[in-house]
Amino acid sequence: MAVPTDTDHQPPRRLLHVVHAVRTLDPAGGGIVTFLESLCRGLRDDTVQTGIEAVFPTARHWRVLAIRRPIDFHRRIRALLADADALHVHGVFGWHVLLGVLAARRMGRAYVITLHGHLHPDALRERRLAKRLCLALFGCRVLRGAGAVLVTTDAEREIVARHVEGVRTECIMPGLEVPASPPSLAADRRPVAGSGLRVLYLGRLHPHKGVHRVIEALAALADAGIPATLMIAGRGDPGYARRLDRQVASSGLNDRVQLLGHVDAAERARLWPETDVLVLPSRSENFGFAAAEAMAAGRPVIVGEGVGLAPLVMDRDCGHVIPADDACALTDALAAVSDSERRMAMGRNAHAAALDHFSQVAMGTGHERVYRRLVGMPPASSAAT
Repeated sequence: MAVPTDTDHQPPRRLLHVVHAVRTLDPAGGGIVTFLESLCRGLRDDTVQTGIEAVFPTARHWRVLAIRRPIDFHRRIRALLADADALHVHGVFGWHVLLGVLAARRMGRAYVITLHGHLHPDALRERRLAKRLCLALFGCRVLRGAGAVLVTTDAEREIVARHVEGVRTECIMPGLEVPASPPSLAADRRPVAGSGLRVLYLGRLHPHKGVHRVIEALAALADAGIPATLMIAGRGDPGYARRLDRQVASSGLNDRVQLLGHVDAAERARLWPETDVLVLPSRSENFGFAAAEAMAAGRPVIVGEGVGLAPLVMDRDCGHVIPADDACALTDALAAVSDSERRMAMGRNAHAAALDHFSQVAMGTGHERVYRRLVGMPPASSAAT
């Protein structure tokens, strides 16, 4: 006969239930979806239960006039919050912010906000008048009422302080799945006749991302006798995509540039063996998930100085950091990584940096700590005893 122990009489541990509110779960909407996927993997299933609600099924919905979907969203988010402890809002603009926070307040639920770079000066230049109006009407009050505003860098913390005083911010580095050892840059390279340096851009298509500068740099490399090819993976602004098509044709690079459209996680994994270097010459990126993925795959990166990961790239010699909108600097950086030995060394550095900094477990632990403080629950280690 088994002897009862103290643990036999302990009540089952209550899960912490958090609901996430986002504008869309369409991967074409940007890095928020990647962030949320990583966060859900990093949170412990035995301590945190997660629910997710989105307003729109795709990133291309007309957000103002499609009023039926926000009304349905408000109904769904209230139903989820009835059994939840807290709300986690992603971003500071949009129906999901206004209606999600309104539902949380009416139901007495605390909430946190992850900004995802939405207050960065470059981000505020897009639809400037509408964003300024949203901040004045409800955005700043939403930020002040949050139990915590989550940022990924100290620079973003300073941006928050410039907009709203007295906000409690917490800095948590996003995480990724990083393999224990990097793919062999020599063994997994499948030569393509005459391809030379193989460059990848991965992300949303928008002018502030600087993809047109990559095409300019590719043309300059060709003029200098350095062969290179470019894969552009992503979709976004249709007008900008047409502009890139015209630029490729006018530069005589049709046989050197591929526009792949959106690629999912499985397709991205297949791209890394065909990639020598990733470029992300954005004017601003809150974090830079594409660069982080490349580093996790052992590929060097070339990033704009406004990318959140730029200091890490410089400190760990993972690639090059360039000024925004500088095609000449980008050309020089690409020419430098055309040296295979140097490129392989930077790839090894990139993977080592990814192992040190991009932990999904640390990402999940950091968020759970904030959630528990927010709702007055003991830390997970205390709850387990």
